[in-house]
Amino acid sequence: MATIGLFINPASIKNTTYVDENVDEKYIRVAIEIAQQLWIEPIIGSGIYNQLQTQINAGTLTALNTTLLTTYIQPAMEYWTLHELVEPMTYKFQNKNVAKKNSDNSNPIDLNEVVHLKNKFKNIAEYRTERIRLYLLENDTDYPLYDNPGAGVDIVHPKGNTFSAGWY
Repeated sequence: MATIGLFINPASIKNTTYVDENVDEKYIRVAIEIAQQLWIEPIIGSGIYNQLQTQINAGTLTALNTTLLTTYIQPAMEYWTLHELVEPMTYKFQNKNVAKKNSDNSNPIDLNEVVHLKNKFKNIAEYRTERIRLYLLENDTDYPLYDNPGAGVDIVHPKGNTFSAGWY
């Protein structure tokens, strides 16, 4: 299995968001992987996504991709990661059941609060993700893989909308 090049690292999530220093990095890492696959790849497309993965793993990020990553993708990734981290931080999968976490000094939140928190993080993440899309549209000549991500049934073409709306 190929190594997934993370667009942001767990330490950055702890340093720049509400995540406490004592949170196990394995939870954050999984949330980062899910966030970049579910929320970032559909916006930037397979071409740029795979190029970033390759450059991150090789330690050869170009100046353009460094700008894309640090100025646009990472700010969005902070909130997509929080969005994906809410449930794993609330519930624990154990041998016999799924349990709500609890400690002596705090109380777990209820399901309505979980949903509210996820929605809050999603709104911020969608705004920041729209900035990625607009940057790539404005600089499409610098990112030819945006318009031409490749061919094949597994290729993700960038979508033109970053905001989602629920059923009405």
